[in-house]
Amino acid sequence: MFNRIKKYFYKNNHLQFSGPYKDWQDATKNSTGYSSSAVLTKVENAIEKVLNGQSKYERDGTNFENLPIKNTLIEILMDFDLQSKHSILDVGGGLGSLYINYKSFFESSNFEYIVLEQDNFYLKGKEIAKLHDLPIKFIKDLSTIKDVEIVILSSTLQYFENWKKFVKEILDKNPKHIFIDRHPLSDDVSKIFVQLNKNYYSEEVTYPLHICNEEEFIAEFIGYELISSWNSDFDPEYFKGFYFIKE
Repeated sequence: MFNRIKKYFYKNNHLQFSGPYKDWQDATKNSTGYSSSAVLTKVENAIEKVLNGQSKYERDGTNFENLPIKNTLIEILMDFDLQSKHSILDVGGGLGSLYINYKSFFESSNFEYIVLEQDNFYLKGKEIAKLHDLPIKFIKDLSTIKDVEIVILSSTLQYFENWKKFVKEILDKNPKHIFIDRHPLSDDVSKIFVQLNKNYYSEEVTYPLHICNEEEFIAEFIGYELISSWNSDFDPEYFKGFYFIKE
């Protein structure tokens, strides 16, 4: 699928890629990076609209008038008895979007909701949680938690330079349940691209990502059984979701 692609555009979606590049360092040299304030500003403005009742839903810094008709990840979680679960770790969870979008669902259960994020989102997330009295704990270092019962990795692992190392660190926390969502995969060999985000932010924001071979990706979840998989409800069809449970 990606063998000869130099620039890939998906109609009616901000996902656009250039590449492939020979390695992560080469892709980094050809991108601006993740830390642009434009990303945080866009997400913050969108999430504040949800918190202030001006919007029903936020995704990737864009507001929507209604919740999505289908969200497979939430549908599976709704089948859980979350009252019996002690913690959820939302990796790369932004400013707590998943919790905030589905606040009435999550707040009905007594568990710890943790968001792992980079520095700028971590600081702003703590500020928003305090301002709006949200029971969301923001962390910036995985080592600050000993274990966790449920891990959510939604549209995040592809942006880790060493994603396999990070998966091992997650598995060391001994989660019972792992959810992957909105993850780009292919049946080709794994490649590295740059996501272009053309005209999506107030300034140019581009960053590297992996588009991995699907079998190679699934094989990293050692000791876990794949219970179900799905195509993303929000992205092109090669974006996948998976539910793993510890064997």
